[in-house]
Amino acid sequence: MQSGKARAKKILLTFDYEIFFKKSGTFENCIQNPVDDLISFFEKHTIGATFFVDVLYYLRLIEHEETKHTAELLKSQLQKLVRAGSRIEPHLHPHWLDAVYINGRWEFPHYKRYRLQSLNESEIYELFSRSCRILEEIASEVEPGYKIMSYRAGGWCIQPFELMKKSFAECGVKVDSSVAPAIKGESSVHYFDFTHVQPVNHYFFDKDPAQLETKGEFVEVPITTFKCSFFAKVLRKIKNKFHRNELLQYGDGSGIPLTSVSRFLPTYEMVSLERTHPDDLRRVIKRLKQDVVNIISHPKGLSQMSFKCLNQLVKENHRFMTLKQYYEEEVLRDTVREGRIE
Repeated sequence: MQSGKARAKKILLTFDYEIFFKKSGTFENCIQNPVDDLISFFEKHTIGATFFVDVLYYLRLIEHEETKHTAELLKSQLQKLVRAGSRIEPHLHPHWLDAVYINGRWEFPHYKRYRLQSLNESEIYELFSRSCRILEEIASEVEPGYKIMSYRAGGWCIQPFELMKKSFAECGVKVDSSVAPAIKGESSVHYFDFTHVQPVNHYFFDKDPAQLETKGEFVEVPITTFKCSFFAKVLRKIKNKFHRNELLQYGDGSGIPLTSVSRFLPTYEMVSLERTHPDDLRRVIKRLKQDVVNIISHPKGLSQMSFKCLNQLVKENHRFMTLKQYYEEEVLRDTVREGRIE
């Protein structure tokens, strides 16, 4: 008789560290409280994760006298993450350039600059390099010599990549983690097309993160996706009704939706700790062919059920890795084996 125990895999916990962009919500509920709870959990189980930080939010916070205290709290929390063994990496949403702070909350008058590609190459480089420099300065206060090495695009909008290539190369970014295989996103502000990307652990690219190029300069570690059937969607909806309190998210805002997809047709979804149950997450991971699972989540979207999912992953003895650890131990090993570097 076959054991029902899931085969241990390499788990990359990746979090987009940001507030909401429709109704912004508060720093305390969207970031501070859930991340403090994550830090406590990670310290207890000696786990490191990768946090993609919305740096432009931080830069706007330090501009206003009434939000400077929040900026200090954010900076302190990032340093606490680094001290505990996690990574902080850039995650850029340039619509923050147009945000205004009114009556104790952030307002977004428009989203014309939501995608980084709405800017020209020199503007992108200026924002990108400044953001990397800020994170390195913050982290270096607790880990001297800290260097940025990975990136996740705001809203997964990494295409077209040509405008960003100079920023990657000159800022030392070796790894991207924006691609979600088989998923396409279109809305009034989003655009990305990963429909032809195959589910693999990682691959090299040069001109387009959605296009494998054997001699590519950069590495894509894609977000893990899975096909969700009509039956699974119905079952999840029924289960959610019985666990409403456990599924209440920390965040107190609301986001910009992607183009709505059918509730009835099978669709591809990103593996996440949000709005899922431990048994469902376990089942998805067990069925995956690849042995690396890049789980994307947002602190603002976490719930008490999310921590049950984390506990389940710990019980199954998966190996938790940051993207930096994965790059150094797995990607570089492969590049040496293939003769790309000596």
